[in-house]
Amino acid sequence: MRIADPAFPVLALAWAGLVTGAVAARACEAAVHYTFNEPVEIEGVLKSGIGHHEAQGEFFYSYLVLDQPVCVDAPKEGADGDFGAAATEKPVGRIQVGGEASQRDLPADGARVTVKGTLFGAHTAWHVEPVLIDAESVAAK
Repeated sequence: MRIADPAFPVLALAWAGLVTGAVAARACEAAVHYTFNEPVEIEGVLKSGIGHHEAQGEFFYSYLVLDQPVCVDAPKEGADGDFGAAATEKPVGRIQVGGEASQRDLPADGARVTVKGTLFGAHTAWHVEPVLIDAESVAAK
């Protein structure tokens, strides 16, 4: 009959802690966390950029430069891999502005604004930034 080494349980617990710590360390780290599919109000500087669509060519888009990078967590109802990322793996400093408000007259490029809407992950060739906001309003500060 073989008797287990008394150090085995200690080693097993140490290994489990190491693995758990490694998984936790890979989570997005930022002072501010938002959640996909939840209403948000975000402040930053409005900028315009040029994206490239393989079939349609270059296009202009608007994005918000954040004061500090943020993480966006998976939606509470669970992630849908077909419509963007489950969560950001690293903090993002820019959020692309989409939705109805992005089609209206926006404040000037470089203006400080508050954007109200819902965050979602990029999932088409028109989505340049990894995180977008379906903007209900964009207001100059």
